[in-house]
Amino acid sequence: MSQKNTVSANLHMLFTSVPFMDRYRLAAEAGFRYVEVPFPYQFDVLELKAQADKYHLKHSLINGPTGDWDAGFRGECCLKSQKDQFRKSVELAILYANTLECPRVHIVGGLPVLQDDIEHAEETYLENLKYAADELAKHNILCLIEPASPLRFPGIFLNNFDQAKRYVEMLNCSNLKILFDYFHAQQICGQLTHTLATLAGLVGYVQVGQVPHRGDCSTPGEIDYTFVFSELQKHDPELIVGLEYLDDYPTFGWLSRMNLQF
Repeated sequence: MSQKNTVSANLHMLFTSVPFMDRYRLAAEAGFRYVEVPFPYQFDVLELKAQADKYHLKHSLINGPTGDWDAGFRGECCLKSQKDQFRKSVELAILYANTLECPRVHIVGGLPVLQDDIEHAEETYLENLKYAADELAKHNILCLIEPASPLRFPGIFLNNFDQAKRYVEMLNCSNLKILFDYFHAQQICGQLTHTLATLAGLVGYVQVGQVPHRGDCSTPGEIDYTFVFSELQKHDPELIVGLEYLDDYPTFGWLSRMNLQF
């Protein structure tokens, strides 16, 4: 029997009918073994760890700090004006990842607005990303970067897969990989099977959600996830699939139909 990709529940987007800490319980009751918490820093890290341990869950992914989201920050890695703050944020991400025993951190690229940040975005991004990957490597943590759709985030710095591939190959860090989000990929370039194939060996994590309304993978939309998951299994059945879609009261009968497992 072929191996199935394993799923992880995004606790910021699923089970949102209950307070955040209660979502660990609902994830465990649904059958999950893994959860991702993209924005953990608003919570005490020991409380997060205690909830995961209580329900026998493992954290598969966290984001690094993004800066003030409400003020328009979408990460600080490419922002020359935030260089010192970015390096402090890497320290905080390592503290949380180590405490949560989370083996992956997504370094969010940023959205430059100031002219000086725009002009120096690429050189700043590469310098900061190299720093982050090297620091995370000291703790055996995988460093992930994710191209995001400019339709969702106009002006976002890391906005296509050719760019991400080029940076990963340029920096040549053994722990630096790409987070392949099908929701964003469909909006960036489509050609999902071909795009994933061009990144062979460079993808370290996958996230999914239907386009355009970000429902679960069985809902109507632009992506045929039955085909997508069959191709993903051929590509790399070891990749964890983060369920990053919006659902207050999610059900998961569709997982077995699409050959995924908890």
